Amino acid sequence: MKGAPKNEELEQLLAAEFGVTEFPADAPPLVDRTRHLELATKLKALGYRLYVTVVATHYLPQAASKAGPEQPEHFEVATALRKPTQGGALAAWRCKLAVGEGIPSLAGLFAGADWQEREQFDLVGVRFDDHPDLRRLMMPDDWEGHPLRKDYAIDTACTPWR
Repeated sequence: MKGAPKNEELEQLLAAEFGVTEFPADAPPLVDRTRHLELATKLKALGYRLYVTVVATHYLPQAASKAGPEQPEHFEVATALRKPTQGGALAAWRCKLAVGEGIPSLAGLFAGADWQEREQFDLVGVRFDDHPDLRRLMMPDDWEGHPLRKDYAIDTACTPWR
């Protein structure tokens, strides 16, 4: 999503109806997690019918530095939708979640969200509220933890996959 072409339609919608004022050049804009489903619903009505991706990222706490202010441990969930037209526009946004917070599932709007949300739940640990079948997708049911979190021990023992 980094380097995606500017989407003026999305920026106008976010500014007018969602109070978004910052549109970073190197990342999708931040939208309040409580309005995630509302935004996706409005975009679908505008013709963004293809669910492209959802990507969750875990951030460890950071002390204040020259690079920026203090940041508590949190997650960011980036979502992208596309219009199915030639040169179809891409609408991408991010939501920031505190540890323990969930984000509304888009599986009820887009069939393609089902397994992608399950993957992010399984590997990163983000909870998608009201998902119809939120359970592990890639790791065994008895696996402890979420292997793509930044605090997951890289030397965790695991048996070979066969």
